[in-house]
Amino acid sequence: MRFVLVHGWGFHAGLFADFIAHLHGAGVTLVDLGFVAGGPKGATEWPEDAIAVGHSLGLLWLLKNGGGRYKALISVQGFDCFCCHIAPSRLAALKRGLERDPNGTLQAFWRSCGAAGFAWPEALNVPRLEDGLNWLSKWDVRRIKEGLRCPVLALASRDDPIVPESMSEAIWGNHGIVWSPDGGHVLPLMHPRWCARHVLEFARALPS
Repeated sequence: MRFVLVHGWGFHAGLFADFIAHLHGAGVTLVDLGFVAGGPKGATEWPEDAIAVGHSLGLLWLLKNGGGRYKALISVQGFDCFCCHIAPSRLAALKRGLERDPNGTLQAFWRSCGAAGFAWPEALNVPRLEDGLNWLSKWDVRRIKEGLRCPVLALASRDDPIVPESMSEAIWGNHGIVWSPDGGHVLPLMHPRWCARHVLEFARALPS
C-alpha cells in the first residue's frame, strides 16, 4: 500500500506528520509545494500505483498536475475549483496581506485554520505563496475530476472556515463525503487518527 501526499496553501508537508504515524508503516511519498520551509523533503515523482491524498489546494494540484498517476484519489478538505465557489474578494485580501505583512497574514490564516503558529516568519516563501493564490484564483479542473475513472474518497469537516459545508457538498456530493464534526481546515493535524482510519479502510477495500 502506497500513498502520495500533497499539502495545501500556506503549509508544508509536515502537516501530515501525525497522520503518517497512523498509517501503520504504509509507503509514503511527500510532495512539497514550496510555500513554507521547514518540512520534510518533497519528491517530484511517485509510484504509479500510489493512492493520492490531497489536502485543500493539494487536491487541486493533484488533479491539475498529477496526470492520473494514481490508483485512487482522496480529498481531504479539497476542491476542483476554488474560485468557482469563493468570492474573489477573499483571495484579493490575502494577496494584499502578503504584500503588506506576510507573516501577519499567514499567522492569521493559520489561526483561522486551527494551526496557530505553524511556522516561523523566516520560513515563508512569499513569491511561491503568491503563485499559490494565483492557482486558487485561476485553476478550474472540474472536467478532469468528472472524468476520473478511479475510486474517490472525500473527507471534510463541518466547521471548516476555508471550504464550507456547502462547497464540499457541491463538489463531492456524487461521491459521498465522510464528515468530521470538527477539525477546522487541518483535519490531518487535528484528527490524524480519524483521517488515517478512513484512508486505510478505503485503501483496503480497493481492488488489488
